[in-house]
Amino acid sequence: MQKPYGMRIVGIAAYVPPTVVTNDEVAQRLHAERDKVERHRRAIGAPTMTDDEKAAFDTNDRWIRRYIGFSERRFSGPNEGSIDLALRASRRLLAGLHRSPCDIDGIVFASVTPSFRHSPPDAALLQEALGIPAWVDGRPREILGLDVALACCSWMAGLQTAYRHLADAERILLIGADRMSTTINWRDRSFACVLGDAGTATLCERVDPADDWFGDNRFFSWIDGSKAMVIHTPVGGSRRPDLTSSDMESYRHCLTMDGRQVREDMVPFVSGPALDAMLAKAGLALDQLDLQVWHEANLVMNREVERRLRERGFQGTTLDAGGRFGNTTSASIPLALALNGVELKPGRTVALVGYGGGYSYRSAIATIRHPISTFVEV
Repeated sequence: MQKPYGMRIVGIAAYVPPTVVTNDEVAQRLHAERDKVERHRRAIGAPTMTDDEKAAFDTNDRWIRRYIGFSERRFSGPNEGSIDLALRASRRLLAGLHRSPCDIDGIVFASVTPSFRHSPPDAALLQEALGIPAWVDGRPREILGLDVALACCSWMAGLQTAYRHLADAERILLIGADRMSTTINWRDRSFACVLGDAGTATLCERVDPADDWFGDNRFFSWIDGSKAMVIHTPVGGSRRPDLTSSDMESYRHCLTMDGRQVREDMVPFVSGPALDAMLAKAGLALDQLDLQVWHEANLVMNREVERRLRERGFQGTTLDAGGRFGNTTSASIPLALALNGVELKPGRTVALVGYGGGYSYRSAIATIRHPISTFVEV
């Protein structure tokens, strides 16, 4: 049976905080952490750091540009959370589209850095902050609220979730926002060089089936936990909830990653089996894609994926954030779309691809059928 409705994207807004952090500043912070470790070892009479241990803290602008592709990133200010990034983007979106909070029937909030650890959910915080009505004439108004987390695939999972829920909510505000600077392990060069903060807001709207941008056969999902520990946070979850002073001192409550393993695994997967499965389900060929957007985990890695796809016949345009904002996790794909709004023309078919921890992979293929508005506050 044909789905009784479809979905379009009306507009996308992106907000990045004003504080620019250059590659040189990241290198200085890593060197300061190395010095801190050396002082601590001397104070307790432990052996001094070996040359290999010291090298793990070494980086510079040239190294980061060559192996990661990022030139800078943005960090939020004190006492700001993902909700603050999302609120700025949402207000910009509603103002730009001349829409009222009353027009919103649901919120899907994609993030891996919730503003509060257990409660309240960010969707509830955003509903209140935007003034989306929860009551009408003394009765509770039906309004969808969901927080979604799937590592770097969170926004993609949120997009499919919004699509599924449009039967009950005509207009859904899809958020992709993360304050990734709070998760940086300053003793792990792999993540310290890449992470940044950003918030995005996307208005998804129900349309007639004939105007649907997507379709059930255009979403593809995959997850494989056999290498889940390649990207993980050692302590702080329900399995290891109690943080010791040593855990805090060594950043074990922050993210850690085997960057080399991720690249070895994900480049051939994203450009091979995952691509084939996505296209086969949609019934499309690679040369039918006009645009593609990947999660910007590592721009150099994405360039390698693009090279492989072009060898296989991709002839379209790849959209990204140009390495200016780092890996913003749940914000990365909508941020790239907002920055390249001129490319989002009706009639074009775009592949959206997220991949990351888990390992997880999510993709969607959309054929743009209506004009789309984009807004960026940088």
